[in-house]
Amino acid sequence: MTFGLVLFQRYVVRKTGSQAIAADSLHYQSDLLMNAAIMVALGLSWWGLGQADAIFAIGIGLYILFSAFKMVHDAVQTLLDRKLPDEELEQIHAICLSVAGVIGMHQLRTRMSGPVRFIQLHLELDDNISLLEAHQISDRVEDKLREHFVGADVLIHQDPHSVVLEAEQQQKSLQ
Repeated sequence: MTFGLVLFQRYVVRKTGSQAIAADSLHYQSDLLMNAAIMVALGLSWWGLGQADAIFAIGIGLYILFSAFKMVHDAVQTLLDRKLPDEELEQIHAICLSVAGVIGMHQLRTRMSGPVRFIQLHLELDDNISLLEAHQISDRVEDKLREHFVGADVLIHQDPHSVVLEAEQQQKSLQ
């Protein structure tokens, strides 16, 4: 029964990322390990290996310490805002450029706060499209980003492509 609970908790943790359920799962996993170790140690002591229970206890203790350290590390990382991994930044860039009408993308700012991804970016769009069309393109980009990064908070600013080119030229002249 406990084994089934541990499997279900692992499934829930993968789906939700819940650290509370992960901690509870560690509790049940350590119970399972301890019970299995006791049965094996009893069998080994029957054959004259009386120190087996102490060795198993040390191993299980180290496993619990390592797992607890990992949970503390993950909890601290959740509390601290941090940028998204480079792989996800590349995915965001590719998603933006895959939408028809997007010429480029710049000023990408991301952060992870708890389980929520925050994505802010500027899209480079043709100078001659209407405001309505620019809005529709941005909506398509936003939808694709939210589809790929479920639950993400996405903020998009539209820039005419010529304005971006002018800003880049001014930046180069200052250097």
